[in-house]
Amino acid sequence: MKAARFDYHVHESHSRDARESTVQLYIEAAEARGIEEICFTTHLITTGPDVDLGIRDHEIEGYVNNIHELNETTDVHLKPGLEIDYIKGNQSRVERVIEEFNWDFILGSVHLVGKWDVGSRKRSPGFFDGRPLVEATHDYYVLYKEAIETGYFDMMSHPDYWRRYIHQKHTEAARWEDYSDACLESIDALKSYDMGVEVNTSGRRHAHGIQYPIREFLVAVYDTGIRKMNIGSDSHLPEHLGFWLPEAVEMLKGVGFKHITSFSGRNAIMNPIDSVVRTVKNR
Repeated sequence: MKAARFDYHVHESHSRDARESTVQLYIEAAEARGIEEICFTTHLITTGPDVDLGIRDHEIEGYVNNIHELNETTDVHLKPGLEIDYIKGNQSRVERVIEEFNWDFILGSVHLVGKWDVGSRKRSPGFFDGRPLVEATHDYYVLYKEAIETGYFDMMSHPDYWRRYIHQKHTEAARWEDYSDACLESIDALKSYDMGVEVNTSGRRHAHGIQYPIREFLVAVYDTGIRKMNIGSDSHLPEHLGFWLPEAVEMLKGVGFKHITSFSGRNAIMNPIDSVVRTVKNR
């Protein structure tokens, strides 16, 4: 079978929406599937309707130490990271946590747009109500660009996550034309800040069946001159570890990318794309 060597978007039990998914269970899944490296990206959420899903301040040291301790028990490389929600005007805690601990990777996200949580089945429909889709996406990418411009993050996650529950309001798939000029401005910001985005394969498990982002977004990223790209399954369960990552690498290769980025101590490592996927024996 084919396996990607690493997965850079993984939630363990300090993300409250992955409460039973321990680091040890992920190690066992990685060893069984031939995955060489996991970067854990537990949620850090400062406010809003999802705040209870994130890690608490008093848990962070234990979270990091547990990863380092278990790293000594396995050949799988384990790295501590965070997925941090960008929420406008509420960043002092983010700055403190980033500075206080030695992270390998900081992933930025946008879930909350005004009062609308685009990652919530119940709360996302209002984000689309009463306006053309291009207006909704404009609001999303204005925040996405602001997140990039904080300079807090190493990469940005699932850059069209607003599609998560779009099927509840739109019967047809989103088109590239719906992504608004603000999307292109956010891609320009990625270039200016020497950042990239991930291909997040969780969309292949969601109702619409398309990874985040759509391929046209990746083409626009490549055409802008961005070369840092990352892959992650957004696993909240060990059985999803590494999901569809070899196919994501092939997609990126087809667009023209030559490298997949991993991180150590928040320093980017440019891995030749042909080295990222390997064949492993079924175990």
